[in-house]
Amino acid sequence: MNPFEETLREEMSWLLRAGMPVRAIRLTVRDRLVVQLGRGPLGPREVTGAMEATVRAAYRVVREADAPQDLVDIVCLTALDVVRGHGGETARWLTTAAATADAVLDELTLSSSTRRARRAG
Repeated sequence: MNPFEETLREEMSWLLRAGMPVRAIRLTVRDRLVVQLGRGPLGPREVTGAMEATVRAAYRVVREADAPQDLVDIVCLTALDVVRGHGGETARWLTTAAATADAVLDELTLSSSTRRARRAG
């Protein structure tokens, strides 16, 4: 886990514990991701890495804080909106960012299912 992912996870967890509305989650994700994408040179690797960390952070919040599953969808859509709306070259990487989000979700869902099966068996 990288520092960006950990910070985002902590902030989302705090917002949920504080009873903040979904809009606060969206704004936090948007703000953090814009800052992350604005650091240094930006290429497809940076966009993909930021997207992956964002999805992982949301999934961890759902799993660890017993947050509603739709939090992951909200965070993913917000992150994709940031990539699309960031302008310039990041918009070219929107398809890659969406594919990354799908791949991470598939990976996390599969590993979660495997853990549940091991506990049950």
